[in-house]
Amino acid sequence: MTDIKRRKFVSMMTAGAAVIPVSALVASLPSRADDMPAVDPESAQAQALQYVSESENPEQNCLNCTLYTGAEGEDMGGCPLFPGNAVMAAGWCSAYVPKA
Repeated sequence: MTDIKRRKFVSMMTAGAAVIPVSALVASLPSRADDMPAVDPESAQAQALQYVSESENPEQNCLNCTLYTGAEGEDMGGCPLFPGNAVMAAGWCSAYVPKA
């Protein structure tokens, strides 16, 4: 390996190594449901997942779903199935998975 190629390789590896912790930090930041708009039940994604803002079965709702990322006691929270939108804690969709 020539000296120039080695320097370029080392500088690219250093830059890559710096990006990984920064991206992990950004990904670990909590999402704020109050900053996100509520899911529109008429949207294509919501209709595909049969999302409703009020579950017919009180034992199956977003609050006790594994995918729900909202805080306990909040009316709305995040869900990876609806990025950038908040789901109702009392809501439900066909991707419901009960918490263990």
